[in-house]
Amino acid sequence: MNIRPKALMVVIAVVALLTALFGLYYNGISMFTAIIGGFSDLTTQHGLSHFYPAFYTMSAVCILCYALLLTCSIALLRSRLRWSRLLTGVLIFEVVYFFVVAVLLKAPTIGLSIAAAMGVANGGLMVQFIILFPLWAPFALRWASRRLENETLAT
Repeated sequence: MNIRPKALMVVIAVVALLTALFGLYYNGISMFTAIIGGFSDLTTQHGLSHFYPAFYTMSAVCILCYALLLTCSIALLRSRLRWSRLLTGVLIFEVVYFFVVAVLLKAPTIGLSIAAAMGVANGGLMVQFIILFPLWAPFALRWASRRLENETLAT
């Protein structure tokens, strides 16, 4: 049995688990700050009337991604290969999400509010993007899951 695909799957699952936990922690802190009014001076001073809807929407998307990453990573650590497809889908969604947010920054009425909310709502995703996780992990997952499925079929 080749240990490399299994080890790669474990590495990806651990990275997904750690980044999901960090993201949940980060968004929890930023949501708490928003609830107690920590951003109200900034929003009124700069006239960011759409900040809170943008912030809560982006935070909800991020929290959903973290919850799915957490679920998939735990399943992969338990050698449930079918969860690799959902994890790949979540990572691809995160890349598409970033492009959509970048396009919305150009919107004349809500662009500044989205730009301000982007930093505090999407900060937890930045760890994934710093290590380029959503770019390399889907390919690595595909390779590892194919190898492991072929080994299972061969035995």
